[in-house]
Amino acid sequence: MKTNYFIISAVTIVLSLSVLEAGCGGCGPMKKTATENTLPSDILTAIPENNILEGKVEASCGMCNFGAKDSDCGLSIRVGENVFRVKGSGIEDHGDSHADDGFCNAIRVAEVKGKIKRGKFKSESFTLVTEK
Repeated sequence: MKTNYFIISAVTIVLSLSVLEAGCGGCGPMKKTATENTLPSDILTAIPENNILEGKVEASCGMCNFGAKDSDCGLSIRVGENVFRVKGSGIEDHGDSHADDGFCNAIRVAEVKGKIKRGKFKSESFTLVTEK
């Protein structure tokens, strides 16, 4: 009886963790290299010593456009050559990720505030900058 309870608990935990880290799952790694940086010059290009980011960054799907070694689609930011998965805002929270201007097909600019911790960006604020 205890063995069955342990197995059920372990399976439940593993499935819960995979859901928490899941992206949309719709894209396969179609691109072999990261998309080249062609965005405006006021984008943050370096990580401050305190790891707190506040300003404009590149935002897109890490796997589709930034060459991240992720196994699924997920919202990521790029600061210089560094790519960080975003926690606190999801890839579908800002529209259809597979639309022409969606994160799996385009690199957008976002105004962010948050901290890089354990290789991920913990977002306090994440707002897409609209093009003029």
